[in-house]
Amino acid sequence: MVEIHKIKKGDRSPALVKTLMNPWEGGSALDLTASTIYFHMGDLETYTAYTSGPVDIIVAASGQCEFNWTTLSTGSVGTYWGEFKVNWGGGSIMTLPNTHDLKVEVYEDYN
Repeated sequence: MVEIHKIKKGDRSPALVKTLMNPWEGGSALDLTASTIYFHMGDLETYTAYTSGPVDIIVAASGQCEFNWTTLSTGSVGTYWGEFKVNWGGGSIMTLPNTHDLKVEVYEDYN
C-alpha cells in the first residue's frame, strides 16, 4: 500500500513523521540507536534526486523519526518518491521503504 504525504508548495509543515519498520523482522520497529538518517526525494519516472536532508530521530529504540521540510524541498509542484537512508556506519546502510511505497505530493499554493 502506497503512503502519500501531501504538502503545499513552499510549506514547511507538517513535518514528515515516520516509524521506520524492519521489513525482514516481521515488521517490527527498527532500532535507530547509533544511526544517522537522510531523507531523499526524487522524480517518479527518472529517479533523479530532487532534494535530500538530514532526519531527526525522535525515539531511537522505537524507530520514530522526523524529516523537517525546507522551502527548497517543497519548492516545485509535483509527485515524488521518498525514501529514508539509515546509516549505522561501517558501510551498513538500509533504505526504507525498500519498495516504492512512499510518495510525496507537492501541490500549488494559491497566492
